[in-house]
Amino acid sequence: MQLFYSTSKALDKWLKAELPTLEGTQKGRNTIVSDANTFSWQLHLIDNCYRSSHKTIIATEAHSRFTCFLPVYAPLSLAELHQQLSMQWQQLLVEMIRANQLLPNSDAVLLLSQLDELQFDIRWAKNTDLSINGHITDAALWVTQTLEEQRLDAMPLALADDLAIYLNGQVKRIKQRKEKFIPLDRFFEYCQSMTQHDGGIAPEIKSNDALPANVLKFNTRKPDGVVSA
Repeated sequence: MQLFYSTSKALDKWLKAELPTLEGTQKGRNTIVSDANTFSWQLHLIDNCYRSSHKTIIATEAHSRFTCFLPVYAPLSLAELHQQLSMQWQQLLVEMIRANQLLPNSDAVLLLSQLDELQFDIRWAKNTDLSINGHITDAALWVTQTLEEQRLDAMPLALADDLAIYLNGQVKRIKQRKEKFIPLDRFFEYCQSMTQHDGGIAPEIKSNDALPANVLKFNTRKPDGVVSA
């Protein structure tokens, strides 16, 4: 299964990654999906305040719009960014599963273990899905306004989690498809489908075509989870 990170120009520039632009019907502005073959995230970087050295990476999953925040102050390697984002969304998901009593505690721990054991063919490209970008813009406003109200430059991890928990429990809308949903519910179902031993996937998630050949490719390496070129 592919794990695809679609990064904004701002994040690519800050990381100095020089990622290839995703080819497609709209070069650099293609729709991304999470389906039976590909687990996709849209990533963006914002300044916590004007010209601040403290920044926040916003990561939004394509199918569910499940969002997490990663406070940063210095550029990361792609391997480090993958590791930190994986830990962030996994612990956030399990925390929300427990808080909303979606699974018994032992089953939540098992799900986390299964997610951590998944091996992905990791790919990166510079691209902005405009349908997801609106959700990221909204999340960015929450970050900057909250930090301003609390007179903070850096985003504490506890505050990042609190904001993500709140946003992932709110009703979201996709205007083009006239859909309403809660990110947590969709993401929880999708993650369960990924861990099924028979390789099954939620029936409403259709398979997408393969990613273009020009994306930057990494492979996972177990057991430490580090990605290598």
